[in-house]
Amino acid sequence: MTIAVALVHIVFATIWLGSAFFYSVVLQPKLSALDTAQQRDFARSLRATMTPLLAISAVATIVSGLAMMVQLHHLHPGPFSHDRWGIALIIGALASLGALAIAFVEARPARRDDWANEGTRARSLARLFRRERSARWVALALLFVALATMAVARYS
Repeated sequence: MTIAVALVHIVFATIWLGSAFFYSVVLQPKLSALDTAQQRDFARSLRATMTPLLAISAVATIVSGLAMMVQLHHLHPGPFSHDRWGIALIIGALASLGALAIAFVEARPARRDDWANEGTRARSLARLFRRERSARWVALALLFVALATMAVARYS
């Protein structure tokens, strides 16, 4: 079971981090070059595919990571906070949960009551895309923190 859990963790973490990196670094700049209507349509289409994929990958990564932490704790009893690998695992888990929380906050529907007219709507959409881009960069940074801390935990 340990190998199966580790494989699930590695595969889904790769999907999660790789997709987040591709979206933030490659797709987002190209999306910003489109006009607002095209951005909205493309983003809506992309979210229909990416949101379930990223949500499943995130949950599978976190659940399998927690399962591996429990397995490791049984092999090395005692508080995690006293070992370098335990602290790294805790930081990685918190960073992953932070990235997931940002994704859920950004996935909520935009408030349409702010869009009284077309000019207000365009400004609201532009603000929404800027906020989403910033949130994606923060989430991506948290995922890289999680990756780095997991590597530290593995090799410490």
